[in-house]
Amino acid sequence: MNRKKIRFFVSLRMTLLTLHCHSEGAKRLKNLGLVFSCLLLLASCILLLPYPCWAGGGGSYDKGSEMALIPEGAFLMGSIENEGRVGIDVGVDELPRREVYLKAFYIDKYEVTVGAYRKFAELNIDGDRKFAKDEMSSPSVLLIGGLTGERARMKKMRVPIADDDFPMSDVSYMEAEAYCKSTGKRLPTEEEWEKAARGTDGRIWPWGNKFEVGMANTLESKENGTVQSGSFPTDVSPYGVYDMAGNLMEWTSSWYEPYPGNKLERPQFGKDYKVIKGGTWSAPSIPFSRAAHRHPVRPTENNHSHRYGFRCAKDAG
Repeated sequence: MNRKKIRFFVSLRMTLLTLHCHSEGAKRLKNLGLVFSCLLLLASCILLLPYPCWAGGGGSYDKGSEMALIPEGAFLMGSIENEGRVGIDVGVDELPRREVYLKAFYIDKYEVTVGAYRKFAELNIDGDRKFAKDEMSSPSVLLIGGLTGERARMKKMRVPIADDDFPMSDVSYMEAEAYCKSTGKRLPTEEEWEKAARGTDGRIWPWGNKFEVGMANTLESKENGTVQSGSFPTDVSPYGVYDMAGNLMEWTSSWYEPYPGNKLERPQFGKDYKVIKGGTWSAPSIPFSRAAHRHPVRPTENNHSHRYGFRCAKDAG
């Protein structure tokens, strides 16, 4: 049952109880025992009913602290040419596939949600980060005052007008990095993100090598926007990490560089673009939802999009 339905039933039940108490109390105003019984019944209702937050798919922002352990070891990174049409289905920058060894690390099971990010944005650090509720850049975002510290050049912070259990979108690299740092975490590297998404066997998607409409929140699913984190039960990796093929593309900390053995030359290669990984609700499944897909984006404070979200990682041990 979703959060709105739970809130409705809680509200209805409490209203009925209150009316019962008032009607009976009007008849027997002097009977304090009846009033006390009504109060006890009302209290038991509140205590026994489930807490009014969304319970499906693990998307509640209260679960933002849940992380998956990705064990130490090697995995297959990148693509091979027979996985599709090179340059169309398979990115030329994904070649050649190679074995990469990583130390153990943790990664968030779910994309950072609006609720978790809202708490971060509302923090008053040095008195310089405050709500600016009257400022609007578009119907979909609230503007929140600047960030101090290492990324002091950031002018605004955006929180979409959405339920707290939806993934946070429209986030720049600097904002994502600042959030992760505030929680004692960091952004995952491209290698970490890809291993967490596909496991060690070189599969194309988190669930395997075949894509069907409805497996992830991509353009084909026609959701026309993000959905609550974990709403697509098939979009889960071998390590139990959700929404890595759909919902939002995600920032990584890695610079966009050619893979070893790749002789491709692109002006974006170097220290000017970061790699974004994963599919999104507003783009087709191929090529974007493939775990090996790479998308270069400049990590500037003004470079944010309704397609961009993130999750955090941290070292194990």
